[in-house]
Amino acid sequence: MPIRISSNQIVDSSLAGISAAYARFADVQQKVNTGKQLQKPSDNPTGLAQSLDFTEQLDELDQYGKTLDQAKSFIATGESALGSVNSLLRQARTFAVQGASDGTNDDARRAVAGQIQNIIDQLGKIANTTYGSRSVFAGQRTTGPALVPVVGGYNYVGGTAATGDGALKLDIGRGETITTNVTADQVFTPAIAALSQLRDNVANGQNSAVSQQDIAAIDAQLNRVVDVRADFGAKINRIDATRQRNELTKLNFTKFVSDIQDTDLPKAVVELQSAQTAYQAALQSTVRAFQTSLLDFLK
Repeated sequence: MPIRISSNQIVDSSLAGISAAYARFADVQQKVNTGKQLQKPSDNPTGLAQSLDFTEQLDELDQYGKTLDQAKSFIATGESALGSVNSLLRQARTFAVQGASDGTNDDARRAVAGQIQNIIDQLGKIANTTYGSRSVFAGQRTTGPALVPVVGGYNYVGGTAATGDGALKLDIGRGETITTNVTADQVFTPAIAALSQLRDNVANGQNSAVSQQDIAAIDAQLNRVVDVRADFGAKINRIDATRQRNELTKLNFTKFVSDIQDTDLPKAVVELQSAQTAYQAALQSTVRAFQTSLLDFLK
């Protein structure tokens, strides 16, 4: 027995074909227009999840990049200040050798002692170096000075390891931190103490103490400054290496996101032409089907 197909069935089938063809055409056209092949989560749920993860990590790397810039500048400021400290300590050592000479008279000794006091005062100012508005050598107490002048010298008023607020640490990667500072009580306080003793011994003509103790004490402080500057230099190199590694990772992640999200335009254009042809064919087929049905009805 022949299967009868009603006009309504033909209409419904034709309209469904047109709708499907148009949906495909509209979808491909949207991909071409936006340059994105993911228009909705259902297009590629796994790819979308991966894309979101990569995008989140890219944002994270951008934030770490800003932190790296801040850390490098802060460390470089401290290293530059310690370079000045190194020069001043070498000057003080020269004065120490001069003051220890038996041929130096009392007036000359007082003049040398005055030069050493000048170096002490310069160290007191350098210890309060700032990066922006932040004190570089005051530990976590960055809003105030590291050293304050008192009668006979300087007192350290910044954070310390003992109070738990000495180290300034920054996150420069997942699970990776870096200490960006050294506190003035570790460098400036002992240097000023050594210079103060040198000043007094030179002024009082204690040549033996100057030659046997004070010069060695200054050398020890010079070595300390050199060690800290070397550590700062190593940290700057580490920051630069981390930045380069992050930039390479960002390039890779950006490519991954692009591979997932972006439309392959040459391929999409070909697909768009195919979808357009299919849509037009569905329309033409429907028109012919409706014409045939109307003639059959008139018969």
